[in-house]
Amino acid sequence: MTDFLNKYPDKREFIENRANQLKSRGLADENLIISLIEKEIKESYIVPRKLKSEMYDKVNYMCRRYMDRIARFELDYDFIPDVNALKYALICAFESAPVFHSQFIDNHIAPYWKVCDYHIDEVLTVIHTDDFLKSADEFLLKDIPVNSNVQFTVALLIKGRESKLCFRWNHMLVDGGDYKHFVSDLFRNYNEYVTNKIMTLDFRKGSRSYKSVYDDFAESDKKKAKSQFAGVSPHDKHTLPFTDKTENDNKFIARKSVPSVVFNKARENVKKYDGTVNDLIATAYIGAVYDICNLPENERVGISCAVDLRRYIKNINRTGYTNHTTFMPCIVEGKGENIFDILKQVVECNKKNKEDKFMGLHGLPLLNIGYSTMIYAQAEIVVGLFYNNANLAISNVGKMDLDALSLNGNKPIGAAVAGAAKKKPCAMMTALTINGNLQLSICSVGNEEDKLMLSKFLDLLEEKIKNLGAI
Repeated sequence: MTDFLNKYPDKREFIENRANQLKSRGLADENLIISLIEKEIKESYIVPRKLKSEMYDKVNYMCRRYMDRIARFELDYDFIPDVNALKYALICAFESAPVFHSQFIDNHIAPYWKVCDYHIDEVLTVIHTDDFLKSADEFLLKDIPVNSNVQFTVALLIKGRESKLCFRWNHMLVDGGDYKHFVSDLFRNYNEYVTNKIMTLDFRKGSRSYKSVYDDFAESDKKKAKSQFAGVSPHDKHTLPFTDKTENDNKFIARKSVPSVVFNKARENVKKYDGTVNDLIATAYIGAVYDICNLPENERVGISCAVDLRRYIKNINRTGYTNHTTFMPCIVEGKGENIFDILKQVVECNKKNKEDKFMGLHGLPLLNIGYSTMIYAQAEIVVGLFYNNANLAISNVGKMDLDALSLNGNKPIGAAVAGAAKKKPCAMMTALTINGNLQLSICSVGNEEDKLMLSKFLDLLEEKIKNLGAI
């Protein structure tokens, strides 16, 4: 440290204070402390005390009336990670993305993030267990209050020689798309430290604004993109057969794993109809809705499907970790004679969506006007009047990059994602694929009867996937 202080004599007080702060947060490797501080000096970066609340932060905060705002992710390994290396990587990530250790201050006028002090033990918890699923649910289903000093938490579950990493975070921070980017960055730095006791510290520090989606449009198209005021919605009132809400309802996660032999057969058949995995999942979901709700064959059904707006951002590294997800409707006019009649309609509907140059951007300018022209307390009321919270929705996180999720050469053997716990009658299903298997989940607030109903719904959905693979 002495040589480093002599290298930057005019920064001596800053270096000493910053080093003490990092030590107090649990970073004990002096070389890593020096690397982090020197990177900040070269980039003229100072951790802010206050951060702007972005539009999607406010939208997700408004949605607390429908959900618990918490996103969840699990990764399974057949080895035990280096706890210290994981702690150090997390600290370095948090220092680069201070919104992760911030309180959301709702002052009713202009909410903001107040950057807070923290210790790594508030972020990472190590739990020895003999029941992965029980311990995972106990951790994942806990709340993270907006006034907590950390908004992203991790649990390392250890059972014999196996482990499960559970991630729980405030959805106001990042969506599933940027979670994958963040964890990839986190694990890359972990691997560097385990191998060479260094980190490149290449975490993203850019803008978290939704407006980043417009930056790479040609000027003529940019103006049009920013004028897509009208939102799009399936305008569907169907709901799954939940019980009535009661004060005794609790959060739970309904899970389903569709084995690769089933999923791959369906995927190959869907390709014959020019369909994608998203089309497959939407088709199976809609087919299961018809069955569990006993809907007439000619009944119109519409669901909302998540769209990752990073498709419009050429260099994601120039942005910060944030939310860039919206929804598009997928509508079928009837059940038809078999599951392939639903598939044909889904493929056609989604093809039309993709032909839209501004797919997913509809309604964003109107949201921005609502939040930028009124004080927050007023904006939340007004936006809430026209904001559509779909009862039936799906979000596919996609295929897991096993190399990006490897820890010191150990690839994950399993993974699962669960979105926010939605209040009845919302049924948002999340999906991902790993090692050829399709993992599905619905996080909800209800009772045992609701849990059994959602388990039945996922069973029906798997049957629809089997039907898609039958020909």
